[in-house]
Amino acid sequence: MRNFVALTALIAGLAAVEPVSAQDIVGFDRSDFGNIVLNRKQSASAGDIEFELSVGDYNNESIRNYSPASIFAKIGHSVGRLDILTDKGIFPCTAFIVDKKHILTNYHCVPGILDNERAGATRIDAVQFVAGYTQQGVEEGTKKYIVSPTPVEAHEDLDYALLEVLGDPSAEYGMLKLASSTPHDGDPYWVIGHPMGEAQRISREKCKANNPALSNNRLLHTCDTLPGNSGSPVIDASLQMVVGLHHAGSKRDSVNFAIPMADIIERSEILEAALTTQNDAPPVDPKPDTTPDPKPGEDGAGTPPKPDPEPQDESTVLCDALYSEAKGYGVCFAYQAYLEQCQGHKFAPFAQSFINHQCQTADVKPDPVQPDPVQPKPVDPAPVTYLRPWCSASHLNNTERTICGDAYLAGLDERLTQAYNGQSGKSTARQQADWRVNTRDVCGTSTSCISRVVLDRITYLETPVVTPPPSTGGDYRVVRGSYQLSSSQCYIVTASRPSIAEAVSFAKQWFPGRSGVRIFQSTNGYYGITLKTVRKSNSDWEISQLKSQGAVPGDSYCSVGGRYIAEVLWQGGGASLPPSNPSPSTYTMYVANNKDGGLNVRPGPGTQYPYFTEIRPGTKLTVIGTSGKWSNVILPSGQKGWVYTPLLSRSKPHVAQCWAKVRGLRSISQYNPSTGAGFLAVRTKPSTKGRKISEVYLGDRVEVIAQTNRWARIKCVSGQCRSPFAGSAGVMGWSSKKYLSISCN
Repeated sequence: MRNFVALTALIAGLAAVEPVSAQDIVGFDRSDFGNIVLNRKQSASAGDIEFELSVGDYNNESIRNYSPASIFAKIGHSVGRLDILTDKGIFPCTAFIVDKKHILTNYHCVPGILDNERAGATRIDAVQFVAGYTQQGVEEGTKKYIVSPTPVEAHEDLDYALLEVLGDPSAEYGMLKLASSTPHDGDPYWVIGHPMGEAQRISREKCKANNPALSNNRLLHTCDTLPGNSGSPVIDASLQMVVGLHHAGSKRDSVNFAIPMADIIERSEILEAALTTQNDAPPVDPKPDTTPDPKPGEDGAGTPPKPDPEPQDESTVLCDALYSEAKGYGVCFAYQAYLEQCQGHKFAPFAQSFINHQCQTADVKPDPVQPDPVQPKPVDPAPVTYLRPWCSASHLNNTERTICGDAYLAGLDERLTQAYNGQSGKSTARQQADWRVNTRDVCGTSTSCISRVVLDRITYLETPVVTPPPSTGGDYRVVRGSYQLSSSQCYIVTASRPSIAEAVSFAKQWFPGRSGVRIFQSTNGYYGITLKTVRKSNSDWEISQLKSQGAVPGDSYCSVGGRYIAEVLWQGGGASLPPSNPSPSTYTMYVANNKDGGLNVRPGPGTQYPYFTEIRPGTKLTVIGTSGKWSNVILPSGQKGWVYTPLLSRSKPHVAQCWAKVRGLRSISQYNPSTGAGFLAVRTKPSTKGRKISEVYLGDRVEVIAQTNRWARIKCVSGQCRSPFAGSAGVMGWSSKKYLSISCN
């Protein structure tokens, strides 16, 4: 019991503390994606408010403590684990099925994991919904569904996201009913989820609405949760309906928070429609239990002597507990749930009597007289349903048999087919077949390997081809010759394209500004793009590292270049042409001053093209063409690219040269990343919400590139920041001006 002082402090503090201001998540290795059992990697949390909390003694228990026919297990069917694959690992949450193709979870899980600074993720690669995982370490009975990582509805203020599932999980696992009613103080609750990414658990003991139940537009409850419970349904035990979406807890006040389902339904068109579908028939108000408890001796026979206690088996103990709960609720459904499990229990007659007298509309009837059994007519066996059309083939290899036996992998294969059919020139049929044999099938029966390489291939096929402006022919030259390497070396081949223009476009898109990239013509007429030359003995390790970093496509390989008959010398390549002189129609422009202190250069006219370098204000450019608000320019290095025209100036601007020394920090000897001592964070944007990309330290000297009222964009010049303890060296980012002594010329 929390005393009055603590409760008063909680209510007063809620207005000042937002439950969504900090996060508590648990991370696992990327290589485990597609597995049921996950290997622990990291956690991320901060502040007084965390996204999961155990209140007092931990009372969260395995759902397997109850029989599959129990009301707890039945409701738990619709609750599953949500695995979110990012570039920094897997971060699991909980989600539950709300209609035939949608599941509900927290916004801070998807897409909000990208805003979690301690997670450090910059992209979501895939999301899957794992249903039926009820016994730790046991995969039998589970099923995995592909989930679109882009929510169909998402609202950060209510911390909810609706995600679309490939397939219909409700057909096998049902869906939870949603309640738009107002929670009351002390209502009994259940919370079902997957804490720590483990098998399903339920919080039932001491699980109820707080007093008060609602404060600051949040539902307060005392149900125990842990990291991974984010997105769990808060279920009203009386209604057996979801009244809240669990999402946070306060370490200080020992209380958990949920978003009232009524608020979410009011905001969501999809859930409002689901609620209408679920509640086509009006609910019947349960009547209170007015039947007095039976007392010994009321039949006039006197009080019998107490018999010696007999040892009780597990089923008796469970039925005693169910009857006690039914009596406590005093409503029809509770007695009905008890009778479903405990027909022969000692209190069954009392429960049946209550139902007969108090539940006029309850759907409980005496067992009908069974007619003589009718011998069924023989029926033709149902046709075999294959997960993929090609699974019916008689000769399948190990990888293909694994895909055909796993619904999740079969779904990925279907998505791969869609990506291949929708791509434009990124892969020929021969190249796709080579990828299947040399990359996918090498995985054998490893489900994690198969899912990883297929996801890489999908990402590659779905990445749009960047088409450069039409070439005049002066940007490249073909030099014929023999380019085969010795047997101890090989080229890292990243792709092949049917034309020079497409090969150059691929190289600029994947490796902007990188030296050493070469293009070779092969005997089959295609042009191979190579990243670099390596020792053959180290090639497998190097390619594996590059793939894991996302630096090369997933189907990259090593080749000695035995079929290369010519090299394409192209502007910006590893063996590039000297820059050509601008034509008389060109003119000069300069990069103007701007708030970021830099201008992005892109391979095409638009922000859909990823920038490959950044140039400073005052840089002289030669404009060779325009497209809308974009200018095609030649950089001082001779490279060509596109820049945003409104950020250019015809006259050279005055550019202030500013420098700063880091001050006001603790000595580097007191460096402590957990407390924030001894360093100043460098972030991607002028806000504490920006992702940390590096650090600077007391006494370091930095260049100041741009300034706002409270932030400065800096780059390390000298000091410990040249070898930071966290992040990357040589990057430009934003830091607080409070700890910088700035001077300009």
